[in-house]
Amino acid sequence: MSDYLMREDAPITEEVWAAIDEMVISVVKKILVGRRVLDLVGPVGWGVEVAPLFAFTEQDGAAIATPTTEYVHLEEIAEEFMLRARQIAISRQTPYGLDLGAAAIAATKLAKTEDRMIIGGLASLAECSGALGDWDTLGGPFRAVADAVAQLRATGFDGPFAAIMSPAMYARLASLFMHGRRELALVESILADGIFQSTDPAVADQVLVLSPQPWNMDLVVGQDVTTAWLGNVGLDQHFRVFETLILRLKRPGAVCVLR
Repeated sequence: MSDYLMREDAPITEEVWAAIDEMVISVVKKILVGRRVLDLVGPVGWGVEVAPLFAFTEQDGAAIATPTTEYVHLEEIAEEFMLRARQIAISRQTPYGLDLGAAAIAATKLAKTEDRMIIGGLASLAECSGALGDWDTLGGPFRAVADAVAQLRATGFDGPFAAIMSPAMYARLASLFMHGRRELALVESILADGIFQSTDPAVADQVLVLSPQPWNMDLVVGQDVTTAWLGNVGLDQHFRVFETLILRLKRPGAVCVLR
């Protein structure tokens, strides 16, 4: 493990480190939505601070991606937690084991911050918008999503398409059923890349329909999610869960916001 994480200096065993890592990674995997939608570039390393953007032009009738002079800076997001000395002592001297709830809470906050960066970024930078319509009436959601897909296709963005929405919007969609017709199945038929649910505020009352192909958007990861030891505070041990990453929305027209 890299020295900058100071893991070898921490006064805890390899078994405790393995338990911390398992807890952190399992929590973020359950929560993260953006990474399930976008392609990942990397991890390219903590020392990488910027990622290039590309412009798409035509040369001799052929499309070509060319680097621009613009770079985007990878952002570091982090959350911290503590393991009390008494907790560690209890885990060693009793059958109760080490309670890693603090690590889970830190990992949860980190995952939500990452999704806020990705989903919020997609929503704020989108160059396409449409009417959300009535999601309490059969045909309403399908019509709204179909119109968004039509807009994306008309402006040069092909499928497969995906959508990101809140659990409340998904519940409204899934509840529409009449005469053997399920609205959810109809919407899924034009969203081959899937429907993803997120609690991020960016989709609290709107829906994102997008063409998440890597030439339209991706996520650059420098340092992937990991845990570092920050030192001791008295007898207690202080940790940081962190990562570096940035959303690259190369073609903002590939995202349509239904509001």
